[in-house]
Amino acid sequence: MSEQGQLDFSAVLASTIHDMKNSLGMVLNSLDQIVDLKAGNCNCSAEQVAQLQYEARRVNDNLVQLLTLYKLENGRHLQNISELPVAEFLEECYLLNKPLIDYKGIGIEIECDDDLYWFFDRDLSAGVVNNVINNAMRYTRDRIRLSASVRDGMLDLRIEDNGPGFPERMLEVVGREQTEVDFRKGHTGLGLYFCTKVAESHENQGRYGRIELANDSPIGGGRFSVILP
Repeated sequence: MSEQGQLDFSAVLASTIHDMKNSLGMVLNSLDQIVDLKAGNCNCSAEQVAQLQYEARRVNDNLVQLLTLYKLENGRHLQNISELPVAEFLEECYLLNKPLIDYKGIGIEIECDDDLYWFFDRDLSAGVVNNVINNAMRYTRDRIRLSASVRDGMLDLRIEDNGPGFPERMLEVVGREQTEVDFRKGHTGLGLYFCTKVAESHENQGRYGRIELANDSPIGGGRFSVILP
């Protein structure tokens, strides 16, 4: 790993630990409010349970991403590249997030040809797509769209929402043709770092994966694309 990569990862690690501390603090405070240990009662609403589930999952996802990044950066992750049905893959990602999506009343659209197959690492790619879906749930008004197609000989996995879109600083950091990201300048954190590194770990005949961010979604908000060779 390059010196620049080490600096980037150190900054991301520090920021992530701070975020996880805040999430765990919120979970503990909420449990103190809703659990009466003396009476043995739990007075909680569906909204409180959903928020606890969301924060707990964020911490779990952050830990998984940190472990994956460590393995990728140190050459300890053995990729499992296989030919997969892309429509089925997107459906699996949706089902994993379905309970919270349903609770929030978010509409989901999935658009992908049933006969589209591609070679990629299922677990790594699912980690990316689920991370982006989780982020989209925070900012969408009420719709998320998952789609996949082949563009310029590469698989284009798209997660779109009808929220306010990505902030300008993120669009400047992640250019359309850019694969190296200055995360200290962009303050984009673990999620974007993780998505970038996973995409770049996919290579075929000298072409590497990348991510794209834009505010040109046909449903009116941000578009996050994972481009795999």
